[in-house]
Amino acid sequence: GEAVVPVAKCDVKEYNSNPKEQLPFKEFVEYWREYIGNGYRSSRGCLYLKDWHLSRSGLLPKIPALGMAFPEQDVYTTPVYFSSDWLNEYWDAVAVDDFRFVYMGPKG
Repeated sequence: GEAVVPVAKCDVKEYNSNPKEQLPFKEFVEYWREYIGNGYRSSRGCLYLKDWHLSRSGLLPKIPALGMAFPEQDVYTTPVYFSSDWLNEYWDAVAVDDFRFVYMGPKG
């Protein structure tokens, strides 16, 4: 609940993209429940959790700010149909970044 996550403001466009803000995950979930309860409306607009690197466990041990909120948990398994995960195999080897993201939010 206390992990800080990137949240896109879907109703706002800046340079053909949606600006993001950082929110505690718990606050995003509360927003999402309220948004659904209000008939998919909110004074905050439509927010969507986008590009959260939840699985970054231990990839960047020298840069704690870029690490993962739950390093003791194995939260990512490559789906069998994509078992040749060549992109992440490279980034894991050089310990710079990854391409494992979490996306979630209300419909609309």
